[in-house]
Amino acid sequence: MIPDYHTHTNFSDGISTHTSYLNQANYANIDQLGFSDHFSILDSQWSVSKKDIQSMRERVQSIQMAENLPVQIKFGAEIDYIPGKEKEIHELVESMPFDYVIGSVHFIGNWNFDTDPQSFRGKDIDELYDQYYDLVRQSIHSRLYDIIGHIDLIKKFGHFPNSDPSRWYKKIIRSLKKTNTVVELNTNGQNKPCGEFYPDKTFLHMCFHNNIPVTLGSDAHEANQIGQYFEKARELLKSIGYRKIACFSQHQRTMENF
Repeated sequence: MIPDYHTHTNFSDGISTHTSYLNQANYANIDQLGFSDHFSILDSQWSVSKKDIQSMRERVQSIQMAENLPVQIKFGAEIDYIPGKEKEIHELVESMPFDYVIGSVHFIGNWNFDTDPQSFRGKDIDELYDQYYDLVRQSIHSRLYDIIGHIDLIKKFGHFPNSDPSRWYKKIIRSLKKTNTVVELNTNGQNKPCGEFYPDKTFLHMCFHNNIPVTLGSDAHEANQIGQYFEKARELLKSIGYRKIACFSQHQRTMENF
């Protein structure tokens, strides 16, 4: 079973349609395709607009009900974690028939660190890592999410810490283990200045040795990115020792051979 659970269509900040993703998933030998457009309780240019939510929902559900699909379709979402807004996020999750929800941290305070590499200038990188991973831990302990997306996204623009990152990883691992939360191996980091998957190999090794389940996501924003680098990702996971991958239906997790 090979899922691709992290995709963004033209309802949020992707440029491709649901149908084009479906066609590409079949070509890329993906078994489960999850549509996970951005949702946010904040106003953001990359999220599904309120006026489009019902149309997007109907679009996914109409595909799910189609006969003889070559790929299983899952209805997901990527929802920003915003501290202090847990109730609003919970209400959003409960209002939609999601199969899974990916939790992500894109904001440190009011700063969206995910957009402009120049905004890192003059900042203490280790301090930013402290702040970022504290928010990631909060997102995990909120228990709002089935999957934590691109868990070390703070490295996106190639800003790596000066100190050993394992001190952050150990705390995150304890939180993941306590809450029984899945980590996403997100392959899109390979296209970014950091030049590697999210999370890195060290983090993945620690996940495996602590029985943290993983799933796969391409973070596709256009159809030709579906399943990108998945063969390399599978080889990495198998070299570490993983033999099963997390799949979801109505927030219920199963572990499948991949």
